[in-house]
Amino acid sequence: MSDPPRPTAPASLRLVGLVALGLLAWLLFGSALSVIRAVIALAGYILVGVVAYTVGKWGGRHSSPPG
Repeated sequence: MSDPPRPTAPASLRLVGLVALGLLAWLLFGSALSVIRAVIALAGYILVGVVAYTVGKWGGRHSSPPG
């Protein structure tokens, strides 16, 4: 006795599902890129601030006194 055939979804429904999955993947990928860009920007701001602080501190120590 053979197994009965499994019901399958119509091709139009499969296409709609694939398009929906594609849009969801696109949105998630875009959101992930936005988060990565924000993290990189924040790290850059922190790095520039630390370097500027360090250079300013070094410059203050090595400057000649006024007068």
